[in-house]
Amino acid sequence: MDAKLLLDNLELGVVAIAPDWTIAAWSAAAARITGLPVERVLGQSFWVAFPAAKATHIERMLQEVLHDGKPQTYLAPAAATDFPGMVFETHVSRGPHNHLIMAFRQVREQLGPESRAAHLMSAVETERRLYLQLFSSLPTPALVLTVDGQILESNPEGVKLLGAADPVALRGRPMGDWTPAAHRAPLAAALRDAVTHRQELRLTVEYAGESPRDVRAVIVNVDPMRQSPKLLFLALDVSREALLQQRLLQADRLSQLGALVSGVAHELNNPLAAIAAFGEALTLDPSQADVQESAEVIRSEAMRAGRIVQTLLDFARQRPRVQTAVDLGEIADRVLALQRSGFKKARIRASVSVPKDVPAVAGDPQELQQVLLNAVVNARQAIENGGRAGQIIIAAQATDHHVVVTVEDTGPGVPAEILDRVFEPFFTTKAEQGTGLGLAISFGLVRGMGGRMWMQNVEGGGARLSFELPVDAGDAGAGSKAASGADGRRLSVLVIEDEDSVRRAMALLAKRLGHEVTTVGRFVDATERLAAPNVRYDALLVDVHLDEEHTGFDLFERLREEGRGRERRIVFTTGDSISLQTRDALQRADRPVLRKPFSLDELREILERVAGA
Repeated sequence: MDAKLLLDNLELGVVAIAPDWTIAAWSAAAARITGLPVERVLGQSFWVAFPAAKATHIERMLQEVLHDGKPQTYLAPAAATDFPGMVFETHVSRGPHNHLIMAFRQVREQLGPESRAAHLMSAVETERRLYLQLFSSLPTPALVLTVDGQILESNPEGVKLLGAADPVALRGRPMGDWTPAAHRAPLAAALRDAVTHRQELRLTVEYAGESPRDVRAVIVNVDPMRQSPKLLFLALDVSREALLQQRLLQADRLSQLGALVSGVAHELNNPLAAIAAFGEALTLDPSQADVQESAEVIRSEAMRAGRIVQTLLDFARQRPRVQTAVDLGEIADRVLALQRSGFKKARIRASVSVPKDVPAVAGDPQELQQVLLNAVVNARQAIENGGRAGQIIIAAQATDHHVVVTVEDTGPGVPAEILDRVFEPFFTTKAEQGTGLGLAISFGLVRGMGGRMWMQNVEGGGARLSFELPVDAGDAGAGSKAASGADGRRLSVLVIEDEDSVRRAMALLAKRLGHEVTTVGRFVDATERLAAPNVRYDALLVDVHLDEEHTGFDLFERLREEGRGRERRIVFTTGDSISLQTRDALQRADRPVLRKPFSLDELREILERVAGA
């Protein structure tokens, strides 16, 4: 009869272990009893297949049989996780060529439930299950090691830390495989010292395809009574902890930045409004022809400073997502204004190419600005890293019901092997200088606006980030077209503004438009003016913050309560960040807002819109 066929038909499981401790034979009964198929264990190290047997009386007994050839038998619960809840009677003998032959059978079912042995086995099994549950449930990576660093067991978090598929793939491998050469000697020393005293150390864990991780480890001997102890290796991935702390710090700094910018915005925008208005007035005065060029510079730079302040406010402020028509050209200009200084230092020429026939897109202006800002910052950094002057172009073109926006740079491009990973969260090639969140956030924002985003390299050098957004369903230019069609009649305008320079500037611009203007600086003066008999104003320019006791909303409510409809003539003006409280009040009032600083054209458009309502 065939020997293998005879072996496979035995009730006993039979295992043959070669002198190098690899499993040379594994019978069908052994596979049936343990549930471990032949292909999983055949050719494996015995200590990899049965890590719990390492450094126990089982190892000592196998060594004794191998040494003196005297067979031995033992009865013990299975300690390995591969076949929980079993008790084996195992006979070990030495065979030809110094192979160890193990013949075992499951005997737990033969123990009477009332026998003392059954109670002992039940208690052992309960403790074993508790240990396994605790070990597997630990929220931090945990490994069981030998003194020489061999991995006997790992919990799920330990498997993740080392990038393995499962615990079986780690068994029998040295921990040093995951540590750089410089850290292996300290690790070995800590393992040796951990036999007698608890050890703590810092080391780096690394494996192919992932960034190195800094680990703070605690090593404890959990089996001090044995001659060959087992060491519990508990690890804390401090690189992720540090990353989380860094994210929290960045969030806190952004919050502080938002509060700081919000606090100074009003103080900046009011004088900027006055500067811009008086500068524009000078450019329109034919008697001041010799200073018109200087006046235009004053006006344009004041408006640019105002746009930068507004951009910072929008970027730092938290507010609900909105869906509206967005002018891509305007957003692109604002983003480039923020980066103007950085472009100059990096010798970068930046330009916007958005044809006038490109329609507005449907999206959130602040989110779209963040998307473009992230793209431009990445492009600038790519060119800077190349050490040469470069160019960035923001372009847009219309397709079928969509607009495709591109941000192209002349940098070194994106390595081909990581091109498909650039949108992954926390993936970065900038080491500590990068967060790996910029493009991931942009990708999510574009998808939230109903679009898509992709990255590609440009032939000849450089990279191109592209995203596509749906065209706004409404006519984004309808308001301006209607305004341009107004009759331009002379209006009676009341300016209510607490700051003298801003009040004078607003009056000057309104008069330049041919309107009759009355100005007051306080809430009380405004109410007296409006209470005068036979007084009618076509438009009221009302500052949101009038004085310590009153706001523009107080005046709005008074006019609304009188029931004459004069509150519909109000245009609110503001130079602050529009806090949540102010924003809610503006939404309830449902009135237009003129942000400081503003141009003559913006004032003309909003006055004609209100007067024509």
